[in-house]
Amino acid sequence: MGLIIGMIYLYAMKNMGAIYEQYAKESIIDLKKSFLRDNVNNLISSINHMRKEESEYHKNLTDDISNILEEYFQFSSSSFLKLSINFFELKALYTVIITDKSSKILYNINTFDSDKINNYSEKIEYLKGKLSSYSYKEYGNYNVFWGVSKEYIENLVKKRIYSEIHNANYSNDAYIWVNEIINYEGGDNYAIRRVHPNLARTEGLLLSTNMKDIKGNRPYLTELEGVKKDGEVFFNYYFKKSNSEDISEKLTYAKLYKDYNWVIAMGVHLDEIQAYINKTTEESQRNITNMAIHISLWIIVLLITIYLFLALLERWYYKNSNRRLKEEVNLDPLTRVYNRRAAMTFISSSFNNYKKTGVSPALIMIDIDDFKKVNDTYGHDAGDKVLINVSEIITNNIRKTDILCRWGGEEFLLICNGLKREDIDIFSKKLLNAVAQAEYKYNEEKYNVTISMGISYFDKTDKESFDSVKRADVSLYNAKNKGKNSASFIINQ
Repeated sequence: MGLIIGMIYLYAMKNMGAIYEQYAKESIIDLKKSFLRDNVNNLISSINHMRKEESEYHKNLTDDISNILEEYFQFSSSSFLKLSINFFELKALYTVIITDKSSKILYNINTFDSDKINNYSEKIEYLKGKLSSYSYKEYGNYNVFWGVSKEYIENLVKKRIYSEIHNANYSNDAYIWVNEIINYEGGDNYAIRRVHPNLARTEGLLLSTNMKDIKGNRPYLTELEGVKKDGEVFFNYYFKKSNSEDISEKLTYAKLYKDYNWVIAMGVHLDEIQAYINKTTEESQRNITNMAIHISLWIIVLLITIYLFLALLERWYYKNSNRRLKEEVNLDPLTRVYNRRAAMTFISSSFNNYKKTGVSPALIMIDIDDFKKVNDTYGHDAGDKVLINVSEIITNNIRKTDILCRWGGEEFLLICNGLKREDIDIFSKKLLNAVAQAEYKYNEEKYNVTISMGISYFDKTDKESFDSVKRADVSLYNAKNKGKNSASFIINQ
């Protein structure tokens, strides 16, 4: 009887294993899709942030030049032209036109193809359309127009993005790549491979929608048609793994970044997913078989009891596996704090609780001051170390109930449940001082970084959870304007 019961039990477990495998595969693929989409969207957010940052930075530099030129004019009006030309020659990135009062051009550089425009006013208007920021000022008998081109700003951003993609480290052979579309009709030479960590030596290669994988699929054609129709697309094709010549099926997500005509994509190999499922299934089946051998010696009632227990154990094992996958999806790969996707979930949950209880957490937007200077001066590796260290410092100086998330780039969002308004000043000074006291070293040079903080609470007038985040962002802007290394907050009630 025990043997018969054991055999029945094994048969039931085998069927359960098949159902579990199918359900697990579907769930894991859904999680992987979220993982791919979130990482691509996070990169796009970083691009937008970098574009804004570079534009604002060079606008400030452009505005500062007027003071330099004023000093030249005050020093020697007769030497003003020579001094100004020498200055702009050293700063070759600027578009410059210097004229006399009659609009006769005395000096010009980096003026694109405006030479074909004879009218001075029309020439200036044409150049304004090419520039990210510009200034115009009169100095005695001279008129000076200068600015920084949009192309220069975009090239700086693209260079930073290239570096970020190559230096990113994801699990399970995952990476991001970028193709630039030059012909939306497709065909040969429809796109350029801009960034590809797995095929770095082929960057700059022209691509064709006629290219086929080993199964006859046309991934570039599928990708192009998908982003043209919906702006994004999930698709499967066969491609080689990183640091290997092995080829396997790959699940890929691609999204069009129209401003650059970039298709930004990320993929994972499905055989790794299947290997994970097979491993967990084999472990489950092995445990089930061993238990069935022992259970066969027991009576039917005891067997049913154990069967139910194992079913619950299977469910727990599956939930535990899903939990580990969800953690991977919700963590920032660099700093290992929560990412923007997780932050949005926490904010929404906190807002729902606020509507029920009236108790709001403090929402604190944190930005590393002058982070671009760190990257420009010491390199992006040093910048990554700063991001990691700042996140560790903040984590070590907050409570276990507080939640730190990387919002994007050098921005973090801190959610502090139970932080009273009267304690904001002490709390913010503690974080500001902790970050500012940390010392970094590049070669023999030592340097420090600071942060600025914008603080807000949910308000009864908020229609959605993100309204408070917007106030925190405005408050952060105010803190930056106060001189940085400071905190500012907006409280509406």
